[in-house]
Amino acid sequence: MKKVLLLLILLLYLLLAACRRADPVPMGTLSPNTAVIAIAEDGVYRLTLTALQAAGLNLDALEATNLHLSSAGTAVPYLLQGEQLIFYGQAPDNRYTATRPYLLTVGKAGAQMAQTAVSAAPATLLNDLPQTMRLEENNVYLAQARRADDSDLWFWQEIGLQQKVSLTFNLPSLSSNSAATMRLHLWGISYNAAIENDHDFDLILNGQYVTTVSWDGQTYYTAEVPLPPGLLKTGNNSLVLDNTPEGAAMVDIMALNWIELVYMAPATAVNDRLTFHNASGSATLGGFSGAPVLLDISDPAAPQQLTGWECGNRQACLSVAPEMRITAVGPAGLRAPKEIRPLRASDWADPANQADLIIITTDALATGLDELVAARQAQGLGVAAVPVSEIYDEFGYGAATPESIRAFLQHAHAQWQAPKPRYVLLVGDATSDYRNYLGRAPQNIISPFMVPVEFSGETVSDSRLVDLNGDQKPDLAIGRWPVDSLADVRSLVARTLAYEQGTAPLQALFATDSSEAQFAQMAERLATENSMNNMILLNGATAPEVTATWNEGAWLTTYIGHGSIRRWGKENIFNLEAVSGLQTSAPSIVLQLTCLSGLFAHPEETSLTEAMMRHPTGPVLHVAATSLTFSSDQEQFAAHFVRHLQDPGYTRIGDAFQAAKQALNVANPGLLEVSDTFSLFGDPSALIVRPMAGNEG
Repeated sequence: MKKVLLLLILLLYLLLAACRRADPVPMGTLSPNTAVIAIAEDGVYRLTLTALQAAGLNLDALEATNLHLSSAGTAVPYLLQGEQLIFYGQAPDNRYTATRPYLLTVGKAGAQMAQTAVSAAPATLLNDLPQTMRLEENNVYLAQARRADDSDLWFWQEIGLQQKVSLTFNLPSLSSNSAATMRLHLWGISYNAAIENDHDFDLILNGQYVTTVSWDGQTYYTAEVPLPPGLLKTGNNSLVLDNTPEGAAMVDIMALNWIELVYMAPATAVNDRLTFHNASGSATLGGFSGAPVLLDISDPAAPQQLTGWECGNRQACLSVAPEMRITAVGPAGLRAPKEIRPLRASDWADPANQADLIIITTDALATGLDELVAARQAQGLGVAAVPVSEIYDEFGYGAATPESIRAFLQHAHAQWQAPKPRYVLLVGDATSDYRNYLGRAPQNIISPFMVPVEFSGETVSDSRLVDLNGDQKPDLAIGRWPVDSLADVRSLVARTLAYEQGTAPLQALFATDSSEAQFAQMAERLATENSMNNMILLNGATAPEVTATWNEGAWLTTYIGHGSIRRWGKENIFNLEAVSGLQTSAPSIVLQLTCLSGLFAHPEETSLTEAMMRHPTGPVLHVAATSLTFSSDQEQFAAHFVRHLQDPGYTRIGDAFQAAKQALNVANPGLLEVSDTFSLFGDPSALIVRPMAGNEG
């Protein structure tokens, strides 16, 4: 009998050992076999053996049988020339990142670039070739211009009423006496339905009036302007977009996105590069510093090397056809990547992982989370603290995008061991200026999605990160600490755990905007959900009055009414300046039924919610919106949330928040926006501290 029992114990041990996750890869481990190559713009790139070795790759030589180049899981063809690898890299096409990642892996054969022989036989001799120059700056973000997921919302400059915009550009090479075409991409900001073509301006090039550009409505418009021979010149050119002449509309505001010039230039490289298409005949390409590389990039993902064109050490003679897009690059014109770094090695794809709570953060902030992780584990939750850089590398092929985060969460929810993940805490800030055009992006970023909204075009949504099945509803309870410093993380950890150990006053505070009677009525209705004990209603109070009452204690503080990123109410019922006065010994759960006070990703302003979370004695659990929505839609969500907050069946705030979101009918556009844009700011696994009799203080 003892032998049978011992055998059963042994079998059970072996079974558990088989299911147990192997020792995890330590955080920050760098792969010696894969490098991430970050590309910022289109062009022909060179990777040298020395640079790859310096980036940590385990390489002794460059060999096609041992090197695999890919982008988003698809093989990218390349050339090997001595101790350099040459490939055609493309600029990013994802709005969330300023570079496109390519992965170079050691130990796997790669795709060699196909070759196409071209004829150098005499044909129509081309002395000049069509060239394209694109001029663009990204200084102004106009969210209201969103019309599709791929809309370009960063503009060069607004052009207001009675305003001239003067620009200069340099043409390094230009054929004499040839015509050209200028294309301008624009957006109409103002709109007058009663006037046809309510936008217009004069285009003046090098001091000469060319044409009047006009179009209608709040729409994108591409103006194509023929330029007569002799108007453009080699070197500096001046361009004026003149909105001072009286036009069709009294109010005319527009925005310039980009300008593109198509012109003729000699077949001579500039900066050791020459790219052209839509040409037919025989051309002699020159001006290179050495033997050029010639590629047909008609399909930029599958470029072909052109051969058979040799006619000199620094020239290329070949016949071309209109459908070919050719780039010729001399040795000095080969580009260097923005960055070469080792891939972060991790094992988050391992199905042996398990976690109830997933914390996604950055390397810099991770060290501040130890006490929170220990506390949750002591409560019986499995916790995985996951560096976001490892998510990007393992689930996004190196791309720092919200798609990579969602791919990770989809995998964890579907493949990890039971119990499956229920809570996601994002510890890191965000910005809608993903490519950091303004130069103000936080260092510690966890990217949310940008989603369409009715009144402001688009806004950020953490909820879409956890829409794992595409039904537009969150499948996990998600919260965020929008912070950028280790000190703020440690403060929130300490304050969150202190909140859970405290007691809740037996009163709920409702502050409302007195500008409309509906707000106080809505507060009364919410207070009747189950039994909202000892309701205090401050209708149209001032910020000092709200702050003083709040400091007396409330387990739930709710604001209902108009609002903005910086304040509650049109008359400053509570605002950024009042945050410093919060001295709450038992911080409230804060429910903000207003607009924009949770817009944590604004690139230039701090939201009211962020300020309260960072305040040393401020609340640690908030629900707030990143957009503008109707109170009637907000109330449907709030009624469920307030009811669940009082229900002992919901022990953690994320469960109450998630159940309230799940109850919404997202087929209704207004409720979909509430689901998308009302965010939980706080740890979704935080315990709800409810009032008990005797806690009147």
